[in-house]
Amino acid sequence: MYKGRTLVAIGIAAALLSALVIYLTPLKWINLIEPPIHDITPAEFYADFEKNPDNYIFIDVRNESAYNTARAKGSINKPIGSLFDGHKFLPKSGKQIVLICSSSRLAGVAYGYLEHQGFFNLLRIEGGVQAWVVAGLPLEGNNIHAPIPEVD
Repeated sequence: MYKGRTLVAIGIAAALLSALVIYLTPLKWINLIEPPIHDITPAEFYADFEKNPDNYIFIDVRNESAYNTARAKGSINKPIGSLFDGHKFLPKSGKQIVLICSSSRLAGVAYGYLEHQGFFNLLRIEGGVQAWVVAGLPLEGNNIHAPIPEVD
């Protein structure tokens, strides 16, 4: 009878000790499973964005000149560097934050940074502005016929 309780107590102590070791060492920074990025297709997003624009904050994270040249209709520009201070002004709930860039790479970096800051209301446009153009969705900007760079 006592042997069973002793084994349970040893198991609980081992689990607590393991958790403490992970928390108190650099092991807590190791991701055993990479957190997923939640992508949405440009067409799927734009269909809902047109109906419910107040549900979203649609952010283009490219630099200002790329944004001014050609951008997805309805997006606002917050270059990735501005998110370091600017994330404090974004809502962590109530609205979905949707990120876009030229090809999805830069938006993926922004996604990871914002997620690390506690944002879980994030989406990334799959394929970026390039996919937006391929889907035939509306663009705004000074030169909407300029080629969209493949790399941000």
